[in-house]
Amino acid sequence: MKSRLAVKIFLLTLLLIMLCCFITYRFILQAAPQNYQYDIEDAEQELSFLPNELSWVEKEYAYLWLESTSEWMDELYDNEFELHFFQADGQEVSLHDISQLAGGQITDFDKREKTKAYTVSFADSDSLYTLLLTRNAAKHTQTEEAIQRTLPVLCFVVLLGSIISAFFYSWYLTAPIKKVSKLAKRMAAMDFGGFYSAGRTDEIGVLSDSLHILSGRLETTLVELQEANQKLQADIDMERQIEKQRVEFFSAASHELKTPVTIIKGQLQGMLYQVGRYKDRDTYLAQSLAVTESLEKMVQELLTIARLNTPEYICSKRSFDFSDFVNDRLLAYEDLFVQKDLSIRKWISPEVYILGDMRLLKRVLDNLFGNAAAYSEAGNQIIVRLWKENEKARLTIENTGAHIPDEAIPKLFEPFYTVDQSRNRQTGGTGLGLYIVKTILDLHGAKVEIANTVQGVIVSVQF
Repeated sequence: MKSRLAVKIFLLTLLLIMLCCFITYRFILQAAPQNYQYDIEDAEQELSFLPNELSWVEKEYAYLWLESTSEWMDELYDNEFELHFFQADGQEVSLHDISQLAGGQITDFDKREKTKAYTVSFADSDSLYTLLLTRNAAKHTQTEEAIQRTLPVLCFVVLLGSIISAFFYSWYLTAPIKKVSKLAKRMAAMDFGGFYSAGRTDEIGVLSDSLHILSGRLETTLVELQEANQKLQADIDMERQIEKQRVEFFSAASHELKTPVTIIKGQLQGMLYQVGRYKDRDTYLAQSLAVTESLEKMVQELLTIARLNTPEYICSKRSFDFSDFVNDRLLAYEDLFVQKDLSIRKWISPEVYILGDMRLLKRVLDNLFGNAAAYSEAGNQIIVRLWKENEKARLTIENTGAHIPDEAIPKLFEPFYTVDQSRNRQTGGTGLGLYIVKTILDLHGAKVEIANTVQGVIVSVQF
């Protein structure tokens, strides 16, 4: 039974059909109308004379009157009523011997259809009794009797019908499932050549057709998986290459950190021991301070990258006037541009609002303006434009007189990449500035691109 679906469905269906038939039978039996032939008011008229008659009878002969009255009522009203006799305390007594308790209480008949209670006394006794007539609940109606007479035949018909119905139902349901199961086993054994058509349009037919389609697609998928594995291997190789680049960067970063520390250490030792030129402490203290500031900037960039790449990091965005923000940052770099002999041209539309983190976007603009100043020769221009187009804010920063090798442009935003591999302290860097810019703009859902123009190099940002 545990391994045969057909047997399970057969037995379950058989039980359900029989249970439904039994419940239906019980409901019909309960709902059968109680068709009595006589009204209790008619019997009450006959009963109303009995208390007066009993008052002339001695107590020991009362049972004769009660028995005869009960038999007469049964015969007259076809056993539809019952006569009950009670003591003063409500205890029911036997009609055949009123000194014997019958075991009932007068309160037992509160919810039954009955006549009014009559008080009875006897000629030789002061004891009071109560007499009343009730419906005979034990009498079955003709409808109930007819239903009960058909019960044996009905049980046989239900059992036979349930067996036949359950057999054909289980066969109809499980026959195609068995064939589909065999097809699925062949597929599990990596044999995709099998086919079974149920010739049906219901769920089972759809299942068999779907398995056939699945069989063909699995064969195709196996080929695609092989190709995907090859691509995955290529991705792994690329990841290893990126990891190699990271290792190379951290090696270079450690060298960059080591170099200023060595310089500072040497200068401090020279000044402490008054060696040759290091006697001029003011000069070399200033140089040590400059090297320390360079070292601090590098450490800050490394800390910024570590913080931005933390999965839990969330930037605090709010709506603000980006036009005023760009003007403020240009004003902050005005002295640097003057020192580098660079002229500024700007076209900034007013009231261009964006949603962003002002602290992080300040770092973006500072890096972009700083790069524009660092990589532009004296006498050139820095052109800044900001405008709103199609519900998007667009910012461009172009510095003339500069050029980036075309093969280097796609790599500019990669971490650890620098165009100047010699890391010249005047033009080169750690390769982290533009990577930080790209990371921050990604957090804002913005796009950034760098391209060469006829005049120089342009950075385009779209919010």
